[in-house]
Amino acid sequence: MRWLGAALALGVWLWAHPVLAAPAHQLCRLDALDECVEGLSPQWRGILQRLWPGPLAVSVKTALAGQGGVTLLTDTDALILLDPQSLKRPHLVLLDKQLIERPPLRTFRTTYYHELGHVATRNSPWLQRLARPNWPQHWPEEVLADLYLFWTQLREGASMDALWQQVHLRNLGLIQARPDWTHWTTPLLVPLLCQPEALKAYSQRPLEQFLDATLGPQSAPPLAQYRLLGERQFALTTPGIAQPYLASAHRGHWAAMLQLTLDWLGVDSATYLQHHHLPYHDDICQVLR
Repeated sequence: MRWLGAALALGVWLWAHPVLAAPAHQLCRLDALDECVEGLSPQWRGILQRLWPGPLAVSVKTALAGQGGVTLLTDTDALILLDPQSLKRPHLVLLDKQLIERPPLRTFRTTYYHELGHVATRNSPWLQRLARPNWPQHWPEEVLADLYLFWTQLREGASMDALWQQVHLRNLGLIQARPDWTHWTTPLLVPLLCQPEALKAYSQRPLEQFLDATLGPQSAPPLAQYRLLGERQFALTTPGIAQPYLASAHRGHWAAMLQLTLDWLGVDSATYLQHHHLPYHDDICQVLR
């Protein structure tokens, strides 16, 4: 999540090999709250207590609001708040009246890299290029933060399976009573994962060139049509019709973007998609490339 920020050094790195060229920021962990509060600058103390009045420790917890990570940005500074404990919660998914429990997809490392992405891409021209009318305001920020995550993961030698976990996380955000469209970066991530060798090659470029290479060739996804499908499919109320009428290409792409996540959930994706009048694909990348 992206909002404000502060550029102080915490003084303690989380790993022996931190991400290369990490943008300047202060990191505040909820499991080291006393140290965090003590080290906050007067500027950040004022910002936190102005936005979330109360004792400073309470302000930090309120800012996180139960999320794993939040990034606050000012014009020049960044403050990343992380709650390691919340990242250990399993995913509970209600899908067609079946409650499914799966292990957590988020890790401290990947969540931290995503939050760093908000800092690193705060001035990217892609923020304006990706903006869409009638779509969540901060969706472009989430797209760029997820691509920064991919960029750092690939530079560390991560597998494609590791990158797919972020897609599953974004798809799971839709399978709830109030779908999370702000973080639904799947339409731009999946086509890239269908070209793994090209994506690996792009990751060796500087960040902005990586963004140009990954986003430049992609056409704008039909987000409004996908939203119509998603709100009908995952709403708790039974719709009057099984699915709204939309062009077969939209429905085919929608199903392909969900299919591997359904597999990860342990669902019989062919049967599930058929039940929702959606096509099953033997090769999703053939559809999405």
